[in-house]
Amino acid sequence: MSEVMNNSETTNRRSGNNMDSDMKGYIVTGLLALCLLLGLAGQFGSTWLVEETGEGDVVNEMSTGLRSMHTETVCNEKNETAVEVCEFSDTMYSEAAKEADYVEYDDGVTTIELDGAYDDCIKEMENAGKASDEACEVMSDVISAGTWGGIILWMGILSCLACIMMFILPKFEVDLEVLPDNVDMGMSWAGGILTGLAVLAWYVLLPDSGDASLGMSVWLTIIGSVMGVGAAAVTTFVAEDES
Repeated sequence: MSEVMNNSETTNRRSGNNMDSDMKGYIVTGLLALCLLLGLAGQFGSTWLVEETGEGDVVNEMSTGLRSMHTETVCNEKNETAVEVCEFSDTMYSEAAKEADYVEYDDGVTTIELDGAYDDCIKEMENAGKASDEACEVMSDVISAGTWGGIILWMGILSCLACIMMFILPKFEVDLEVLPDNVDMGMSWAGGILTGLAVLAWYVLLPDSGDASLGMSVWLTIIGSVMGVGAAAVTTFVAEDES
């Protein structure tokens, strides 16, 4: 009797780190889906850098994404002077949007495409007979950071998507035996790690941002990276229950 109980306890201990195959697949797929969605939120997010300037009744809110910059002037409607500042700002940006195709103005929010702004900066520099311009150089660095961050982030997103498809397709009797062994494990690690590397590459290439701080898009992307690495850890270290 005691021998049977001992064998039972030994079996339970051995299977303690095991997980049902379907449950493991659902957990990994869910984590990868979060990594994918949060990566997309970062890719198209507009708040990688955020900054507020001004105090009191007039505040200028600025945010920068991977490819564009957004600015909005917020004023206290009870203060006539502040309202006049807002009206002047709205008129200025509205006129700029009519003259430049890289500027969009919509209900107080101005969106500036960085590539177009950089091209315009270079033209103005050349027309002024300058060999270099600090503002253009800073803008070039911001564009470079966004470009590389975006490329690496797309790689992470596509890795997550590919890994999700590897879990889903067999449910529809799609044969994936032609794929190399452990390719799902490699792709899941790639999804999480590349998503994190996108943030790191962007941050390293970014010029001095002054008083600007990291925005929500950065934190969502980092959380997505953690989800991807978590999925890879489950795939690698949690064994499937063979029973």
